[in-house]
Amino acid sequence: MGISGTHPFIAVDWGSSSFRAALIAPDGEILEELAQPRGVLSFKQGEFAPYLISTCAGLTKAGGRSFLLSGMIGSRDGMAEVPYCACPATPMDIARAVKWAVKDRVAIAPGVRSEMDDVMRGEEIQVLGAAAVLNVRDAFMVLPGTHSKWVNLEGGAIMGFNTFMTGEFYALLAQHSILNKSFAQQSTPFEPQAFLQGIDAAHQGMNLLNTAFSVRVKSLFKQLAPEHAASYLSGLVIGEELATMQIAPQTDIIVVGSQQLTERYSIALSHLGANVRTLGNQAAWAGLYQVYQALTRLA
Repeated sequence: MGISGTHPFIAVDWGSSSFRAALIAPDGEILEELAQPRGVLSFKQGEFAPYLISTCAGLTKAGGRSFLLSGMIGSRDGMAEVPYCACPATPMDIARAVKWAVKDRVAIAPGVRSEMDDVMRGEEIQVLGAAAVLNVRDAFMVLPGTHSKWVNLEGGAIMGFNTFMTGEFYALLAQHSILNKSFAQQSTPFEPQAFLQGIDAAHQGMNLLNTAFSVRVKSLFKQLAPEHAASYLSGLVIGEELATMQIAPQTDIIVVGSQQLTERYSIALSHLGANVRTLGNQAAWAGLYQVYQALTRLA
């Protein structure tokens, strides 16, 4: 048992709200996958290892000999807290900083911290995976989400990054502010034109504390339909993020994440003249494979 470059391993992306696992062959091929809505925050201490072993029993039976975990499972709320790896961070740097939660069987990858007092857990794996899949060593990436990450990759190393609480601010404004009264009673489809109106409004020089109230004003004067309010507000908060990053035309940007969010960021960034490439959640498997390969060289 333990790290082996000749046997499959089980990669686990375990965040705050979800659990995903994959059986990965020595050549990087994804042999099997599974997903469960059991994030780290739904467990008590002592429950992680039994859940991991039982949920992945089929992957173990199919040949998985060891586990490599990433995400919030390595936080103080997870199975074992793993200290952050400092920038610049490569797959080898992360491999050197893994912590064995179960000797010779379950390794947990660290998060990454920057000199600008910023941290991330899980996104760094996606960044390294995206770089491997797209065969780039220098890149500017954004990973949209509850807390969006903008990452600089140079020479294959994560050099620095910035976090924006964009998704969380959207939820707070949409659910717990007066703007909620402008929304349709039921969930509505994404409306690109309303979204881009929000993007443009965010780039007119005012900040979100001011522009957010335009949802209320436009609704009062019948300039914004209730079924379009969510898309417009989404444009305002994402637009605030992009305005802060000062995205110039022709900037090359890689967007990594779920289809829904990569679509919105791609629409917004293309509207601003950026050159956009996208990659889905498979980036996590590619990143964990990179770190596992580094572990085999250290073994």
